[in-house]
Amino acid sequence: MSLRTQSLQRALRFETFELDPLSWELRKNGIKVKVQEQPLKILAMLASRPGELVLRDELREGLWSNDTFVNFDRGLNTAVNRLRSALDDSAQNPRFIETVGSRGYRFIAPVTTCDIEPSRESLGTARPEDGGAASKFNRRAEPEPNTSVRRVYWVIVSAGVALAMVVTTLFGLRLMKNRAEPSLIERIKLTKLTDNGKAATAAISRDGRYVAYLLRDGLSSSLRMRQLGATQETHVLENDRLLYPGLTFSPDGGSLYFLRATSSDALFKDLFQVPTFGGSPRKVTSNVDAAIAFSPDGRQFAYERGMGSFLELRLADVDGTNDRLLAKLDDASPDSIQGVGWSPDGKLIAVPVWRMHAIPGNVLYVVKTANGTLQPLYTSNREIGRPRWLPGGKSMVVPIQTETGSNQLWTVSYPEGKVSRLTNDLADYDFGIDITQDGRMITALQSSAISNLWATPTPGTQGEPLTQGEQRMIGVFSIGDKIAILNRAAGELWIMNSDGTRKTIPLDANDVTFSPCGPYIVFTSFRNGTQELMRMNNDGSGVQALATGAWGPVCSPDGKFAYYVFVGKERWKIRRVSIDGGTALDFAESPVQQIPGHIAISPDGKLLAFPFDGDAVSPTLKLGVIAMDSGALVKTFDVASNVTGTMAALRWSIDGRAVQYILSDEGATNIIQQPLSGGPAHPITRYTSGQIFDFNWTPDGKRLLICRGETSTDVVLVSNLQ
Repeated sequence: MSLRTQSLQRALRFETFELDPLSWELRKNGIKVKVQEQPLKILAMLASRPGELVLRDELREGLWSNDTFVNFDRGLNTAVNRLRSALDDSAQNPRFIETVGSRGYRFIAPVTTCDIEPSRESLGTARPEDGGAASKFNRRAEPEPNTSVRRVYWVIVSAGVALAMVVTTLFGLRLMKNRAEPSLIERIKLTKLTDNGKAATAAISRDGRYVAYLLRDGLSSSLRMRQLGATQETHVLENDRLLYPGLTFSPDGGSLYFLRATSSDALFKDLFQVPTFGGSPRKVTSNVDAAIAFSPDGRQFAYERGMGSFLELRLADVDGTNDRLLAKLDDASPDSIQGVGWSPDGKLIAVPVWRMHAIPGNVLYVVKTANGTLQPLYTSNREIGRPRWLPGGKSMVVPIQTETGSNQLWTVSYPEGKVSRLTNDLADYDFGIDITQDGRMITALQSSAISNLWATPTPGTQGEPLTQGEQRMIGVFSIGDKIAILNRAAGELWIMNSDGTRKTIPLDANDVTFSPCGPYIVFTSFRNGTQELMRMNNDGSGVQALATGAWGPVCSPDGKFAYYVFVGKERWKIRRVSIDGGTALDFAESPVQQIPGHIAISPDGKLLAFPFDGDAVSPTLKLGVIAMDSGALVKTFDVASNVTGTMAALRWSIDGRAVQYILSDEGATNIIQQPLSGGPAHPITRYTSGQIFDFNWTPDGKRLLICRGETSTDVVLVSNLQ
């Protein structure tokens, strides 16, 4: 029984809030509060039983059916955090929702109920114009029609009544049919296929019999395959640390095509083929950046190759020969390569692209295989994942980021480009999905991350936790003697005092990177179709836009300027803008092409460090140091080849003599320090497990703050799609 059909038929009121069960809305002082469906269900279950302990198992039964898989602990914790955010509540100092250990939750605020006034139409009250009893006596007398006219009149009335009964009956049957048949979003089923938490990519054979996935465990990576419905796995490849996400079954299911990074540079991947049940791998071709897609006849495959500021869509015969360019997509970021999809009729290839200078920037193209002609099918401000065509070629399943920041599955129709939501849950789907030929099953990855803030006076020691529980702390910086923490699970920025109390600032899922700037906080946010540089007061008020096309901001030590990365058409630039607003000015530019990460200014304000690609065609990540007084590049350093993608955390040591960044290796993330004087970089922490999401030093240099935790990723099967 759904929650809406239960006995909750009266409005629930607590403080300035009201939950209306008929409109299914939460209102504060009469104004609708934006809340997702799952958190709203939790509120209804808790507030309808004030003062009572509601067990986590009860909430699970109310939120998900028994045949639906979801990461329950993460899903419930996320939903409760979002509900608390909507209510401006706190787990540490609750006004409404109290956590009772690991057992469940209790609604602690007084709740009153009130009747919901039904509409006049629902009561069926007669209006004067309806000809009720009162109007009958006031009606003016009219002459009676003759007998023949009366007879014709009743024939017409009888025919009209009969017709109305037929229409009503047909409509009722149609309505009953529609109610009996659940929608696709209600019918789909999620089944967990792995439980090791270490999956990195997955694929399903065309006939749906086999599933393969890449397992990463520290330095060891392995390629595994199992028959659907079985638990025993075949280890196709073992102990290969260079295996990289991007996996595809051959059309006949007899081979697996996978990516392996080159030994000299993890940014370069080669395509290999190996028999499905094990054997010797064979190199097919070089420089492939994502999972390939086979043509319907299985004779060719399509793949993507990032080339700095543009993307190549290429075709090759199944053995790797006859490699040729099909289309060139300009202004395409190599960081957005997700994989392509070949249509069932063989005439089109769907390609998602992030166009760095377009608004909106995310575009799903269809490319004609006959001549390479490009046609934009769908555009979005949100990231778009790998498209997989459904049978018939009239639509495809595509992972698309939602307004909450998680990825859900959608369908995009062809040629209309109309999007419809396929999943609507608290899961976060990876962009690299795969699908069976009949379109009935999809494999995807679901990830969950739990991280908390730790403080240590000495790098390399465990330190003490400053936050606890099922949190997702992914950013940290200091505001004077206070600590600001980005809690992505709750969608909040926490400003923590030294006594442990805190103020919470609600955030939009579009708000990304943050940096302190005197009385302000500067941050980037994806708004109005572009990444904007914003400024707000330290209490969250006074939000103001400063610049567009920005990311990775940092403030000058005197608090007068914000510096940020600007995605230039030829070379990416570092710009600066006054904290009071005004025209942004170019300060420096990348020595080659991109600046894939954050920038950092030394404590004395004399130097600026930034990452850059060492070569536009053959990217190798490097560190550059610029003199702030001239903008000249004064030092460069090599970065370990297994630092891939974006350098999300870049800091200076307290004494300003070294640059620090994070590196994942041997199953753990550690902080690496590169001395300005030269010499090899070395770790300053020595964790043997776990992941560092961000780190920063307190202004006095006495404590190192680290957002640290674990990410768990497993393969799930999405079925009942047709």
